[in-house]
Amino acid sequence: MEWSFDIRSGLLVGALLTLLIGIVLAIVARAMPAAFRPAMNWWVAATLLQPTGFVLLSQRDQLPAWVTIVVANACIAGAFAAYAVALRRFHRLKVPHFLLWGMVALALGVSAWFGLVQPDLTLRLIAISLVLGWMLGYCAWTIYRGPEGRGLVRHVAGGAFLLAALIMGYRALALTWDPGQVIAVFQLTHVQLLTYAVGSILPVVATVGFLLLCTDRSQRDLERAARMDYLTNVYNRRAIEELGTRAIAGARRHGMPLALQVVDIDHFKRINDELGHAAGDLALVRAVERIRECLRAEDLLGRLGGEEFIVLMPNTDGAAATAAAERIREAFSERPLDLRGQARKVTLSIGVAVLAPADRLFSQLLQRGDRAMYAAKHAGRDLVMADAMSGWENPAA
Repeated sequence: MEWSFDIRSGLLVGALLTLLIGIVLAIVARAMPAAFRPAMNWWVAATLLQPTGFVLLSQRDQLPAWVTIVVANACIAGAFAAYAVALRRFHRLKVPHFLLWGMVALALGVSAWFGLVQPDLTLRLIAISLVLGWMLGYCAWTIYRGPEGRGLVRHVAGGAFLLAALIMGYRALALTWDPGQVIAVFQLTHVQLLTYAVGSILPVVATVGFLLLCTDRSQRDLERAARMDYLTNVYNRRAIEELGTRAIAGARRHGMPLALQVVDIDHFKRINDELGHAAGDLALVRAVERIRECLRAEDLLGRLGGEEFIVLMPNTDGAAATAAAERIREAFSERPLDLRGQARKVTLSIGVAVLAPADRLFSQLLQRGDRAMYAAKHAGRDLVMADAMSGWENPAA
């Protein structure tokens, strides 16, 4: 029995499958987090444009040439541009609209010139392959070079776009080397089969990959939310205690000092009572921004609760930690906080503690820092007080 394959039928089947994927995605997009919806909407647009182009392409000899050549290729190029926009938005990157839609215009112009004005099938296929190959390669580049271009998940969508770009490049090269091997659009050659396979399979694999990227981002966001304070975007108490336990283990292992600051905003209740809780929340955010300005890259900032914060300072002795705390205190006492146009002077009480040989748990170090902070409050506030217990002043001890 002889087997044959009709490219037109294959295109229609691929178009139907892609269309169904687009419809399902349009429904799923409503349940996605708001941060994903702009990218998802562009992806849906791509999965609707591409089958439109394939359906028009399959109707050669049934519809006017300007529809089956120019409009069809414009739809396919527009779909690839929409994929690129979706990926750029997903990775929170600037979208080069002029470049992408310029490539769509180029695809349209090439199709019109070599399809209607100066008909030349080979030159049209070569030019369109180069344009579409570039757009597919740009999608792959965005995935692999984006800020989240790490991990195995990216290979599903990235690999699909990269393979598709290589196949389009291969078609252009093959037709340049042997222009006579394709004399009809639906001629059953390996070059044409590879090309149309890209159009049928790419949307399925790339969409699966894109959804995996969304799932991976959601999981990492949830993990981050479990460790970060929702308001100030610093470590929450649970995370800072875990980091503190690790820091103690590291300090003991390497014989290095470790310091801790407990920072409390003086009379914070007055801000809430006089200006409202919204102003109080803003004061916490502004306070964190100012504290960060005084810290080193390796210092860790966390929120213990309310208006109380903690700073972990690796490889820092008591003198250096106290001097750093003074810089933080002065940064507040010398300059008021801007609470939406209203200046409010805020002072801090800071307690400093250094890891001591007797400390076995992070809670012990934290307790001494907390005790020093309350000593600063009882002494009049707007002060830095250091816990009297000595730490690793002599690393060899």
